[in-house]
Amino acid sequence: MSRTLWVLVGLLGVVVLAVIWSISAGAVPISASVIVNTLFGLEGPHQDFIILQSRLPRTVLALIAGAALAISGAIIQALLRNPLASPKVIGINSGAALAVCLGVLSGVSPLWSPVLAAVGGFAAASLVWIGSLRRGASPARLALIGIAVGFLADAGVDYILVTAPTFEFSAPLVWLTGSLWSRGWDDVARSAPLILPLIGMALLLAFRLDLIRLGDAHARGLGMNVKIERFLLLALATALASVSVAAVGALGFVGLMAPHMARQLVGGNHRAVLPASMLVGMALVVLSDAAGRALAPPIEISAGILTALFGAPFFVFILLTSRREGL
Repeated sequence: MSRTLWVLVGLLGVVVLAVIWSISAGAVPISASVIVNTLFGLEGPHQDFIILQSRLPRTVLALIAGAALAISGAIIQALLRNPLASPKVIGINSGAALAVCLGVLSGVSPLWSPVLAAVGGFAAASLVWIGSLRRGASPARLALIGIAVGFLADAGVDYILVTAPTFEFSAPLVWLTGSLWSRGWDDVARSAPLILPLIGMALLLAFRLDLIRLGDAHARGLGMNVKIERFLLLALATALASVSVAAVGALGFVGLMAPHMARQLVGGNHRAVLPASMLVGMALVVLSDAAGRALAPPIEISAGILTALFGAPFFVFILLTSRREGL
C-alpha cells in the first residue's frame, strides 16, 4: 500500500473519531454505548432525539460543508498558485454572505438561502474575473481584485447588520459567525444534493489543476485552453464555497488550512491533494463544532470562531514560511 493511501486511510480514521466525539459532546454528554444503541437500534439506553434529530444532522452537515470548503480552497490555491489563497480571501464567501443577508432583509424564505448564496458567490467571482481580464487573468490580479471585492461585500454585510432591525438578524448574526446551531435534516436535504455532485466533479477534474500549476505556457503546450479551464474551475470552486456558506455560514479559514495541511501530507499531486483536503476539511469543521459545544456547556461557541482562532496564526505561519521559500 502506497504512502498516500495510508495517509488517506489515517485521515478517514480521524474523521470517524471526530464524528463519534461530535455526537457524544455537548450539554448532555452521551456515552459510546448509547450512541451505538441509538444508531443501530440495539437494546439498552437510547437518546433518540438528541442524537438522531440534533447532533447527527449537524455532524453530517459539518462533514459536507467542510469537504466542500476544503476542495474549493485547494482549487483556488492551485489556480492562483498561492498557498495563501482561499474562497474567503478572493471574496467568494463574502459575496455569498451578502446575498443571503439581502435575502433576509427582503423577506425571502430561508429555503432559498443556498440559491441566494450561490448567486452572491458567483456575482463576486464574476466581478473578480471581469476586473482581471483587462490585462489578463493572471493569478496575482485575480487575488488582488478578489480581496477588494471581498472588502466591499463585507462592508455591505456590516451596513445591513447595523441598520436592519435587530430581531430580523438575531439568527443570521449567529450564522455569519460560522455556526451549525439548530441545523437539522432539512438543511442537509437542501445542501447535500448541490454539494455532493460538485465534489464529485472536482475530484474528476483534479488532474487539470496539475497542468495549470505548471504555468500557463506549459499548460498551453500540452493542449489546454488555460483561460477556459481556469474559468470553469473557478466557477466550480465558487459553487462549492457559496453553497457551503449558505449551509454553515462563513467558515473562512477552512479553505485556507485544509489544502495546505493536505499538501504537507501527500505532496503536490492534486489527485491526492483534493481527497486529502476533503478529509482534513471534514475533520476541522466537525471538531470545531464539537469543541464549541463541549468547552462551555450549555453555551455554544460558533465553529467559525474556533477555526479563526487557529486559522489566523496558521495564516501568519504560511506567510512566513512562504517568504522563506521565496514564493
